[in-house]
Amino acid sequence: MYCISVQIQPEFLTSFNKSDFLLRVRAAGRSPEIDDFLEKGQRYLQFNFFTEQPKLLWQELQMALYNNPDYSEIIKPISIVICEDESASECLLLHHFDRNEKPDQLL
Repeated sequence: MYCISVQIQPEFLTSFNKSDFLLRVRAAGRSPEIDDFLEKGQRYLQFNFFTEQPKLLWQELQMALYNNPDYSEIIKPISIVICEDESASECLLLHHFDRNEKPDQLL
């Protein structure tokens, strides 16, 4: 089992439209587990998608969010996407708001 997590950066949480995000991913047939928590006075928001087929899931999320002409400019600069296996022994960076960070590829 793999988990692809979309993490919204804390400084953007006040302007982030969680309902719009959820409508888009649910329209793509996905329903994430949501982690919304405080740590050391900082709020964090993460959407976790579980799958046996991470490559297919990442393609679907890219179509719904990151390559979507109506939404990509909203989500790209405020998020990080990672993919972990269930043992958390492998963690791939699939998207980073900082364009200087080189993403990994799912094989």
